[in-house]
Amino acid sequence: MDGTSDAASTRPRRSARTPAKPHAKTPASTAPPPESPTRPKQKAREAAPKSSAEKLEYLLTNSKSKLTRVEVAEVINYPNFLDLPEEVQNRLCTLLPSTAFSTFSPSVCPTHPDHDATGDGDQMQVDYAPDDRTPATLDPSVFTSPFFLSAAHTFQDHLFSSWMGKKAADDLAKFEVGARSGAMHVDWKDEVWEREHQRPFVNAKGKQPQSVDMATLAKGGLLQAGDILAYKRCFPGLRVTVEKDVLIESVDQQTNSLVFLLAPGEQKALPRDLLHRDAGQCAEKVLTIEDVADPVALERGILDVDGRVRSGDKYAQDAAACIGSPTSASGAVSDELRAVIAVRAWKAFTVWRWREEVREQTELQRAQDRGGRERVATLFYLRGVK
Repeated sequence: MDGTSDAASTRPRRSARTPAKPHAKTPASTAPPPESPTRPKQKAREAAPKSSAEKLEYLLTNSKSKLTRVEVAEVINYPNFLDLPEEVQNRLCTLLPSTAFSTFSPSVCPTHPDHDATGDGDQMQVDYAPDDRTPATLDPSVFTSPFFLSAAHTFQDHLFSSWMGKKAADDLAKFEVGARSGAMHVDWKDEVWEREHQRPFVNAKGKQPQSVDMATLAKGGLLQAGDILAYKRCFPGLRVTVEKDVLIESVDQQTNSLVFLLAPGEQKALPRDLLHRDAGQCAEKVLTIEDVADPVALERGILDVDGRVRSGDKYAQDAAACIGSPTSASGAVSDELRAVIAVRAWKAFTVWRWREEVREQTELQRAQDRGGRERVATLFYLRGVK
């Protein structure tokens, strides 16, 4: 090959492809705006300016308001009050209570002996007229009063918790209408407690787990020898209220079953000889209930000793509190009724125990009811602690 061909082989080759022709230019008036294939078209929007009323409503109702983060004493104070226009000061004075002014004097009811109807004498005077509430008579210490600051902090808490918003106001109005008509009511504290503490103790079928009984509480130290269980149960149908104290005489170390002492018949209190720590042989007659670990069994034993309420009457009252049929098709007690019976028995007993500083003071125990023991809680509560 000659030199010419060698030189041609070393030169870069020009592409044989026909170059793309440029698009014809269109007039500026008819040319469409360029669009990016990856970015969506965005339109600049300017938020409409809020009016003063809207800004004020946001500050006083929105949970993200700046008022939830400021220090109240740095915003609401007497120097800032003096910087306000006179008409605003007068308006605020009409909103403050009468005790916020230096001219305040305590008032009494016209029927009170100290009420001075004629203005003569040294009797207490009636409050001044509302016209006396002026910036000149305003007491500056009202802005540093702990009551005023507490109310301001409470307002901040309510504002932060969205209680000042429209939804909260609508819910409150709905509840007020329902409360007047009887369709709604505030949950009783017992209902709330049962709802919040139901899971650990009641399974999905509403049964009481067998593992939680008085033996379990005794094993955990929640029931001790020397404790008194005060039983109280009302039977409205019979117009009878059964009250009886039972003393835990001992706790079996192996099975944790309990032995109880109680007075015979309808007698409520235990003999005083059994109430103090150094109790020996009791002169009065007492009865014993042994190997008890179930509150239902203990309640049945107490009612048998009292004698005024038969088992059938107690069963009828528990069944009346149970929603639905109390028995199954075969006549057996339903699971729902068993749960009601168990819960009512747990709630009927209250535990009384000595404080540690009173446990050794025998003379003090002799002089007080239940031997100086103090109320601890119901069995229903203690099983939740366990």
